[in-house]
Amino acid sequence: MPSLAQHSRVTEQIRKLGSCIELVSIDPHFHDVSIGLFIKNGVLTISTYSTIDGVAARIEQIRDRCTKLGDVKAVEGTTDQLQLTSDLFLERALRFMFIAAVEKDPAAELPSGRITAPDTKTKLTFVVEGAEEDGQYVYTISTEGEAERAEMRVRAAVGGFVRYSNCVRVDKNKFSFPDGNRYDNFARLILPLARNVSAVEAQLEQSELAGQMNTQTLGFAQS
Repeated sequence: MPSLAQHSRVTEQIRKLGSCIELVSIDPHFHDVSIGLFIKNGVLTISTYSTIDGVAARIEQIRDRCTKLGDVKAVEGTTDQLQLTSDLFLERALRFMFIAAVEKDPAAELPSGRITAPDTKTKLTFVVEGAEEDGQYVYTISTEGEAERAEMRVRAAVGGFVRYSNCVRVDKNKFSFPDGNRYDNFARLILPLARNVSAVEAQLEQSELAGQMNTQTLGFAQS
């Protein structure tokens, strides 16, 4: 059982940093420490209780990868903070961004260029393209390759964007983000998840359970 002092420290940390968006209980690329993403007054902070040598550089590395994975920007003069690029708060998209920044190989090159992802259930490749339509930025999902019921897979992918980013279905193959603005990084991030909602839901449930155990009973791992 954690001590009263440990509980107090966790409470104080949360009060300082704000609400916890996501907690990755084990960083597979840095001594298995736990790292959290918090938000307070529109500022995102990446934090850990660990004081192991090199942890500050690892947090900065994660922060910088977040700026390439999501539509967020680094707070000037900091190594652990981010700002949203608009007033739109997409909690699940931010969670996916942070998990990817922590868990994926930091040496791996991040995707750029066209927004595409292979379908896990067919031989299709999803393609997302955006354009201004009637005063808002609308994304269209199409497919490359041959498969039966390709249209249904496109509809399912659009549904994934609605599920994970609160997007608005504009048409059977089109969606926009809630404020009608352009978020290419989030669109690229969500596409591989939108294609397979059931598997992602199971992964999220496991992540939430691990996070609850970590914050309520264990605190951050301090290796």
